[in-house]
Amino acid sequence: MIVFLVLILIVIIFVRLFKGMFAAFLVLVATKSFMDAFWDIRVGPLSFSSVGGILIPILFYPVFLKMRCLPGKWISNAKLLFIAYSFGVLFAFPIKPMESLEILLININILMGFLLIPLLVDSRDKLRKLLIAIMVSGMFPIAISIFQFQTGILFSERQTAGLTRYVGLYHDAFPVRFYGMFTLFSCLMYLSIFKIKNKLSIVVLIALCCAALFSVYLVFSKAAVTIIVLWTLLMLAFSQIKLKYVFFFSICFILVSVNLGDVIYDNIQQLFSKEVGYNDGTYTDVRYTLAGRGYIWDDLWSFWINEQIPLFQWTGDGINRPTHNEFLRVLLANGIIGLILFSFFIFRSIKYVFEINKKVRVFGLMLLGMFFIDSLGLTPGVYYYYSILVWGIIGLLLLKPDLLKNI
Repeated sequence: MIVFLVLILIVIIFVRLFKGMFAAFLVLVATKSFMDAFWDIRVGPLSFSSVGGILIPILFYPVFLKMRCLPGKWISNAKLLFIAYSFGVLFAFPIKPMESLEILLININILMGFLLIPLLVDSRDKLRKLLIAIMVSGMFPIAISIFQFQTGILFSERQTAGLTRYVGLYHDAFPVRFYGMFTLFSCLMYLSIFKIKNKLSIVVLIALCCAALFSVYLVFSKAAVTIIVLWTLLMLAFSQIKLKYVFFFSICFILVSVNLGDVIYDNIQQLFSKEVGYNDGTYTDVRYTLAGRGYIWDDLWSFWINEQIPLFQWTGDGINRPTHNEFLRVLLANGIIGLILFSFFIFRSIKYVFEINKKVRVFGLMLLGMFFIDSLGLTPGVYYYYSILVWGIIGLLLLKPDLLKNI
């Protein structure tokens, strides 16, 4: 299988050399879900995904030379996040050089995420191709999830709240949920921005929305349920009416196609059983909710308060820990200073999202809302590709209003 992965990397490199950065970026986007499925393959001390993280700055380094082509406010916000994420790394280099180098590499990729899509996508045709590439990338994990559901064959055993998660070839539920949500997002954005005359194309997009939602449902993620509810509310408040019809048609299609009575409702109720139990008094310790994350947060907070030296409380010690909370991760790794900078970045990002053209502002709000929800229960700052898409698309919506005319 490693032969296919190496072949993909070779193709990306050749496309970059002979077709340019945008074509290479499309190939990367379209194949990223396939490459991520082989997360356990290592090249020396690095995972295969980390090797991809090394290649991105090398292949797309010219975007740094064009940084001044973007508005100063956007660049300053990108640098603000980079500093917030990297402030404590220097303190970790003497004791954990390889881990520190990997963190710095991830942060460089995240910084590039603010530049890649806004600089490379300079026409409506390129925007269309990018959205299609994201959809293509989502088809692989979606197909694997549906295959597992239909056949009962599980490639990985993962459970939550007594429910079996259909995570496919990935190490946990996050990649399936991530690619499923971005496939849904791309379909909705495509339907909103581009006029589609071919009815078959509309049917395909709606079917892909349904399949994406179903694959997301099959990983039984509390964050995913919360994000879908948020996206629904945002679309009711801000979107064009055709988006509302597509979204709710997708949900209705799932409810009918599964044809399992109340199974979806029962599974979601079971997924939130601990939270419901705490609310009705069955459980008295709030830390037991959210898959026990409260115990992790409590232990790490106790460490920071009682054991961390004062200097590192301010600057961080540069060590990434499995905090399951982005704010806590930033506090531990980059200190109070890093957390202040990160919070300032969040407030500035909210301001910039509301500066997006009102006809497509909903998409910026959807991505920012997803990032915020993920920041409460996960650590999106350690997933460079997640950041490339989130901040890249928000930047495109904000900085390229000419691409969104005639909507």
